[in-house]
Amino acid sequence: MARLYSLVLKSTGMIASKSNWKLFAAGLFLAFGRYPITWLLSSGRKTDNPKPLAATKSGYITCKSGNVWYAERDGLEDAQPIIFLHGLNASGLQWYHQRIYFRKKYHLIFLDLPGHGKSKRPVSQDISLMAEDLAEVLTVLKVKNPMLYGHSLGGMITMQYAASVNNPAVKGIIVQNSSFTNPFRTLQFSKTMLSLEKPVIRPYLEFAKQHPLLFNTLSRLTYLNGMNAVFYRYLLFTGEQTPAELGLMSRIAANNPAEVIAEGVLQTLKFDVTEVLQNINAPALILSAEFDKITRPVAGRVISSKIENARHIEVASGHLSLVEHAVELNVLVNDFLESSLLDHTANNHA
Repeated sequence: MARLYSLVLKSTGMIASKSNWKLFAAGLFLAFGRYPITWLLSSGRKTDNPKPLAATKSGYITCKSGNVWYAERDGLEDAQPIIFLHGLNASGLQWYHQRIYFRKKYHLIFLDLPGHGKSKRPVSQDISLMAEDLAEVLTVLKVKNPMLYGHSLGGMITMQYAASVNNPAVKGIIVQNSSFTNPFRTLQFSKTMLSLEKPVIRPYLEFAKQHPLLFNTLSRLTYLNGMNAVFYRYLLFTGEQTPAELGLMSRIAANNPAEVIAEGVLQTLKFDVTEVLQNINAPALILSAEFDKITRPVAGRVISSKIENARHIEVASGHLSLVEHAVELNVLVNDFLESSLLDHTANNHA
């Protein structure tokens, strides 16, 4: 009987031990799952992996709207200025490869949109209002005739700004992976998304805005366990990104407030510059990506057809081509910058 009792205790201990190991393994996955997942889902491509870079100058700019923008300068202060505007749920950190490539030749200014990165919570995320904010920001920074480079939501703001006859002139614009209208009309499965927009998606986003603690907690957990990286890999990349690049973008997203992102999506659903794109007179480079699930290349073709001095280029990449295929993209952008500046100089001497 004593022996039987001993066996029961041992078996119970083994079960408890196995259970503890399972809990321990689950805890490890929840806390550190992002590391093996980003490695498994990425390529071994050799590249300069993103890391923190020191700015020559940085600071905050408060606009009349109440929105506060964070700005960083880099590069040559007396050279042609380029203003970088990132996309929704990103920050100025996404431009690492562009910063390294262009800093030796141009005056670079990286802006964090209101509520993103180091910028403070926004008063309003209305895209037209943020375009007005941008005019103020450029005035405060004493920037004249800049080149505007906007990605996704940043491209929407860029088009809105350049299409307004009241804003100071720009040397040119670069619009990458951006829509000219409600983005649900230009993404993959647009019919499905449009049918779900009013009955499902809008109420869900409003719910997310009203419960920030819940959604910010979920955002942090999905970052830690790597589920956010899975989402980014299959929605925004094509598989040729490095683990560091995938980790960077998923980390940036986890640090942005969920309620800001929800409101940002709602604001994009109201966006439409179809009728005013013809007002853009500056040279324009419109970049699309063949495998972009967020903004299909047809959006870029429409935009370029409505801007008189526009060139459209489609690359074999995804929505985050500026990260994943930065080498190829930077060459295309540099060619456009050089040709635009050359044309501007020639016109001034004519």
